[in-house]
Amino acid sequence: MPVLAAIVGAITTGVIYWMIWGGGMEYVSQRLSAGSEQKRRELLSRRRAESEAEARRTALKTLPESRDGAVALMFLVANERGEPTTEQLDLIRSEMRVMLEYGTDIEERLVLARHAVKASPSKTIALMDLRDLLRPRLTRAEFEELFGMLRRVAALHGGPTDGQDSLIGEAERQLPRPR
Repeated sequence: MPVLAAIVGAITTGVIYWMIWGGGMEYVSQRLSAGSEQKRRELLSRRRAESEAEARRTALKTLPESRDGAVALMFLVANERGEPTTEQLDLIRSEMRVMLEYGTDIEERLVLARHAVKASPSKTIALMDLRDLLRPRLTRAEFEELFGMLRRVAALHGGPTDGQDSLIGEAERQLPRPR
């Protein structure tokens, strides 16, 4: 029994000396802070990802007019087939000129809407952001014109794809018809 007490005493004394003069306090401090440092990094990483996603949504949220939202919707439909073709861009320009009554600033508005759609994280989020822009401002006639334009863009190049049909259907659900 006295041998066991001597061994425990020697170990305890060694640990105390190591903690005080051998750098044990720094070691324990690093070990304890490593877990909290990892949690802090994860929290900062998650916050950064959330802020980047929110920043990408800003472009659609800051479109100035509901007409710009309609152009962005046409781009969403055109992008569903891949990169918009020259024919699709020409049709969108034509719709902007005739239906949306844009003047000389067609190209600026086209670039603005195209950038806003490309910056959006997903189609669903883009539709939600455009819903807030379009829903309170559309009359029944404008609603019909908007979805007519979307269907014309989708019909280009041999008819709409399944993705374009589902996107237009989702847009109709997100933007209920005005009464």
